[in-house]
Amino acid sequence: MKTKITLISLFTILFSFAQNGKYELLKDKTETNILFDQVFELSKITTEKKEIISSLYFKQVYHEIQRADYLKRLPKYDILKKEAENAFFSKQIPLALLISEVETIKTEVFENHQITKNNREQLVLDPLVSDAFQKHKIELMAPLVSKSKNKTVEFILKDKNIFNTTSKTIQAIYMSFTENDLWLTVSVNQPIKVDFNTYGKKSISFKIEFTNGESKVIKSTFEIKGSSNLANRNGNEILAETITATIPFQGYGESAAYLGQGEYEIYLDNVDQVLDKPIFLVDGFDPGDTRDTNLIYSLLNYGTSGENLGDIVRNEGFDVVVLNFPQYSPEDGVIIDGGADFIQRNAMILVELINQINAQKVGNEQNVVIGPSMGGLISRYALRYMEQNQIEHDTRLYLSFDSPHLGANVPIGFQHLFNYMAFGPLGDVTLQGVVNEVFKSPAAKQMLLDHFEGHLQSGSLTEFNNSNQLPTGAPNFRTPFQNELTAMGFPTETRNIAISNGSGNGTMTGTPGMFVLNDYTVDASSTQRAKFDVRFTPPAGISNQLVSRFRAQQYILFWLTVFSSTANAASPSTSSGLDSAPGGMFNVADFGTGGSGNPTLDDFLANLLIDKFCFIPTMSSLAITNPNWYTNVTGSSETPFVTTYVPTENEAHVTLTEGNVTFALNEILNPPLTLEQPELLKNITVKNPVRNSVEIFSPSTISNASISIVDASGKKVFVQKSVTFEGNFQIPINLMNGFYFIKIESTEKSIIHKLIKN
Repeated sequence: MKTKITLISLFTILFSFAQNGKYELLKDKTETNILFDQVFELSKITTEKKEIISSLYFKQVYHEIQRADYLKRLPKYDILKKEAENAFFSKQIPLALLISEVETIKTEVFENHQITKNNREQLVLDPLVSDAFQKHKIELMAPLVSKSKNKTVEFILKDKNIFNTTSKTIQAIYMSFTENDLWLTVSVNQPIKVDFNTYGKKSISFKIEFTNGESKVIKSTFEIKGSSNLANRNGNEILAETITATIPFQGYGESAAYLGQGEYEIYLDNVDQVLDKPIFLVDGFDPGDTRDTNLIYSLLNYGTSGENLGDIVRNEGFDVVVLNFPQYSPEDGVIIDGGADFIQRNAMILVELINQINAQKVGNEQNVVIGPSMGGLISRYALRYMEQNQIEHDTRLYLSFDSPHLGANVPIGFQHLFNYMAFGPLGDVTLQGVVNEVFKSPAAKQMLLDHFEGHLQSGSLTEFNNSNQLPTGAPNFRTPFQNELTAMGFPTETRNIAISNGSGNGTMTGTPGMFVLNDYTVDASSTQRAKFDVRFTPPAGISNQLVSRFRAQQYILFWLTVFSSTANAASPSTSSGLDSAPGGMFNVADFGTGGSGNPTLDDFLANLLIDKFCFIPTMSSLAITNPNWYTNVTGSSETPFVTTYVPTENEAHVTLTEGNVTFALNEILNPPLTLEQPELLKNITVKNPVRNSVEIFSPSTISNASISIVDASGKKVFVQKSVTFEGNFQIPINLMNGFYFIKIESTEKSIIHKLIKN
């Protein structure tokens, strides 16, 4: 009986973890007044010393100390977060300094039963114990914003962002951006302007000197977002121009309609440097605007030798117009993250860009529009909107590149886990950014077939209603958007083609229901640990299968669970879950990048049994409606695209390969012929049926003509340019039996004639 009572007592003690009132009687026993055991130590700062302090890591440590401080000397994290957000308007990067000492309860105190509980469930330390706590020194400094798109940056350390809970007095602060330790004095409330010569990640060193003679050097990082590792295709600095839509859009939950803002850059051809054959490249999902126009252009890279689809078409006389969706403020206090904004508003930006380019371009060449990923939905919406509203888009070809026409997928297990760690008892501020900027963004809610908000219990921010069958989209976002897109259909005045990165023969990424992590443990401190279970969504017809479980545990003689959260999933009878379906793949770690610097999350991501999942199902990229996401793509599959490219193996999302580049180039460079009323070159005859050559007769001289032959599907099988002939002219060619069309085009006139080979 005594053993049973002891276990119950220990469990009650353990359950008090993370509830500050339970630790109240230990306050006067501490020297620092900061008992770190009151929070779950995701930062691992008492057990691991990080050499480089990132913005995110600083924020996580700050948040943990702020909650663990009995005296509440630090402002709540939301104030620090607001300071970082204000940098968008002030154009200054705020610095923050944290000097503190914290304490943790020694493991042996628990093991020796030197902590008990009173009748109020409060922890009580044995009065004879004089050495119950271990002290940890914490000295951190970092920018509160991790990146900038400008090479010239102003940093500022405001007095309100200097946090010191110790008795030490700071005498001087210095910072250096060079490897030769050229220290600049940091004057409080005075900006420091730094001109970085290149883009990329930068090292920053801070030196803190105290009046007692101590000093501390702290290393941090900052990133200038841009393309220093790429040759700018325009040969100089980024030439992006701002563009504002003329058609406003008000999204769900917004109090007003806003005009979308974008930025674009024109990469003229390498032939005549005249804007006459535009190809629009429309950026996809990019929360935080991590890509500038040059980096978007680099998405056209392929192969191992630095080939680039954009460079190839520019050498053929085409001009590439890149459209980016940056962060912007349409009114005071409002920030719109264009890379993750409502698809409709971004589509209105493209509408305006097409209008402006059509007004500028020379000649009568029609446009080509390429939309990778979400850019494919933006392009589709914009082109169809223009048709429905009698706005001329003058576009001949729309290329959808692994775009989620029927929705996208992120494993619901990961969504549950990230959201619980962010907004549950742990308060992981690094993952709060991931959840808010990625999963809670309007675009993600519109596109994700399965969204964690569709599974939440009524009134809960984190706990799942495990009776919901998947997939369940975000309420008020997913279904209305898909219904609108379906009702609009596809552009009708363009040739619509698609590239999929997903397999067409049923090849899977992993298997339905497989474990991604199975009872994996991450030690947070000597007395705290986290345990993870994550699985792919289950096979067809399986209900209530675990897909995610998080457990926070504390050691008191043995490990006991303090709090936990579980998510189950149920697949319909028609299809297994999406996570392992054929499709363009995405890396889990890429979604967790926003939380990089959190040691617990880094450990979790580094030990996944499989790090890829189906992001854009093949069925979705080809807009093939089928209740089974694992169905093979065959000649009888009904797709709205006139032709498609589908690989035999699943590829990383928006990956260009030799195969799909050849497919795209064939469509861009060799537009199919039509029978639309050409002005005939009189007296030209073409002999039928065709044998081993095509025979043409003209009684007059035809100069500098272009001759092309296409098959019945509209694909070119022969092209010859700069042809001059009179009388009989033969084209040796070996054609398969069937129908063809030949087009003879001179400077001002042309003829299209039917060919028969039998």
